Amino acid sequence: MLMNVQFSTTINTIFSLAALLSFIFVIIIMILQSKKLCFSFILLTVVCQYTVLAQASFSAKISPGSIGKNETAELRLIIDNARQVDQIIPPSLNNFIILSGPNQESGMESYNGATRQYIGITYQLKPKSTGKFTIAGALAKADGKTLKSNPVTLVVTNQSQGTNPNNTSRALGHLSPFSEPAVQSSFNDFIIKKGENLAEKINKNIFIKVDVSKYSCYVGEPVVVTYKLYTRLKSESSITKNPSFNGFSVIDLLPPGNTYYSVEKLNGREYNVYTLRKSQLYPLQEGMVELESTEVENNIHFIKEEYFNRQRNGIADLFREFTQTTIPAEGMHDEKVTLQSKPVLIAVKPLPVKDKSPLFKGAVGNFTIEAALEKNNFTTDDAGKLHIAISGEGNMTMVIAPDIPWPNGIEPYEPGEKEQLDKLTVPVSGVKVFEYPFTATKPGNYNIPAVVFNFFDAREGRYKTVSTKPLSVVVTKGIGSKPVKVNENNIKTGKEPFFDLLLSNGWLIVISLAILALTGLFIRMRKEKKKYIPALQPTENSGMHEDQKTIMHLRLNPLSLSEEKMISQDTRGFYQALNNELRKFLADKLQIPLATINKKRIAEEADKKGVAVATSLQIQQLLDDIEWQLYTPFAAEDKMQDMYNHADFIVHALNATTP
Repeated sequence: MLMNVQFSTTINTIFSLAALLSFIFVIIIMILQSKKLCFSFILLTVVCQYTVLAQASFSAKISPGSIGKNETAELRLIIDNARQVDQIIPPSLNNFIILSGPNQESGMESYNGATRQYIGITYQLKPKSTGKFTIAGALAKADGKTLKSNPVTLVVTNQSQGTNPNNTSRALGHLSPFSEPAVQSSFNDFIIKKGENLAEKINKNIFIKVDVSKYSCYVGEPVVVTYKLYTRLKSESSITKNPSFNGFSVIDLLPPGNTYYSVEKLNGREYNVYTLRKSQLYPLQEGMVELESTEVENNIHFIKEEYFNRQRNGIADLFREFTQTTIPAEGMHDEKVTLQSKPVLIAVKPLPVKDKSPLFKGAVGNFTIEAALEKNNFTTDDAGKLHIAISGEGNMTMVIAPDIPWPNGIEPYEPGEKEQLDKLTVPVSGVKVFEYPFTATKPGNYNIPAVVFNFFDAREGRYKTVSTKPLSVVVTKGIGSKPVKVNENNIKTGKEPFFDLLLSNGWLIVISLAILALTGLFIRMRKEKKKYIPALQPTENSGMHEDQKTIMHLRLNPLSLSEEKMISQDTRGFYQALNNELRKFLADKLQIPLATINKKRIAEEADKKGVAVATSLQIQQLLDDIEWQLYTPFAAEDKMQDMYNHADFIVHALNATTP
């Protein structure tokens, strides 16, 4: 602990020294250079001082601190005053059911002249049992540092605390069917008589129904599925199992952790209806695919007939105030029942082979395509950029960058991607824009032919092709400096005007050397700090036999490190390992150099080797899901098993179809 304090103090000293050096050089710049450069170094000084003074903090809070076993609590993990948040790793929540989360929140507050900027995530948690639970501190990476929040404690009792207005587990029972006149037409539904078949009474008056928009569709064609709870009884209900929708790309149409209430008539009887989940599903593979069941745990309350008969004079008040606090225990009968919906089968048809174009990459829906150049004229020292916009409706999340028929003399680079989609419409609608950087080594007039995009229109049951207009670009000879290069991450490299400025001003070299010296000192101290972390050493008892077993396991399972990280609950390590191992496996199986592997090459080579379109789409979807976990601040612990299963399925599918 002392080492960390000393290290932090030293770093602050370094930044203070850097700020002082910058201030001294400002005076030199004012004499030698323009006001523009002076302003830049003044800004650098302010930034350095801000780094010293503004320290990011990480805190956890749970509210309320005490709840009943059927109530929920909100866990908030908040980072204050951080300029850049790279990652938030939540603590283990194994003692709770996660009803909602992680949900991102961010904002800025100003009070008495002091400004607070924050970002964080929240969870809605339902306890699995009663007791006193301590949730360990979470980890976060912000501003190049690792932060840890404080632990929080939650007390869960058998009694309702009555302080939880947003309680999801009570939401289903909060709007009582007894407050609805249409459902009050028969008191027999919630009065239990001696000798009455209780199971039959429950099955008739409370159940789950699954509605689907269609029972047959093509691969990539959306299906809307809605899970509803129908009830004429008084109960507190909570969802204990949600369907996983394996074999589909899933977009939820309702906010997580929310239920909606309405009154519907079914078979001549009116019910209070709660929508448990509503999602649009995009099938990834053909065949009969089963939609899994959902489970709801219900604590149903009945009035005993004997008590009811004694209260006939006050019958209106009795049913208006039908709660456990107004009716004594001897007048009530509670029954715990777990309801399960029936599985539903969807017949997913394969896309037709007839008239299928070699350019087809799995897009299903109705689309248009447009192309535009960022600039029509540039020099050999510069770089151009081609924009391809695909708009429409369909499985937009799975639309990939189209191939560009580049003319000779043009050197293209890996495209970037932006999207603006409305995922609450069915099917998903919006636009995807792909940006293709490129350079030209020789001057001349270049013609970029029309870009073709092929898709399957499920409504008409046929393939369609749309294309852009041809484009022309004029490249003139530059001044002779090295052309700007753009790597696959769209980062410019090569000779820049800054370096020309650096070489023509000796004092700037002095500044650069000073900064390099400080950077070297920083790196050295980081290495010294790492010496305090003990290295993992092999145990003396690990024999050759165990080593051979490990090597064999590695050969049989290309996802062995991912599996190890998943078992040890190393969330961030799992996603990094899964990304590396899956890409390495795909590079080996599809014969793509690992250094050049990307989603576009994977799709191309998979198509050449006859990999099913459904499997290829699953690969693209999984890579997108992994990237989401890697490049956002939120590491989803509860999705590790599902992602590992998807990756394992892809490994087995490719091993079975490719040599």
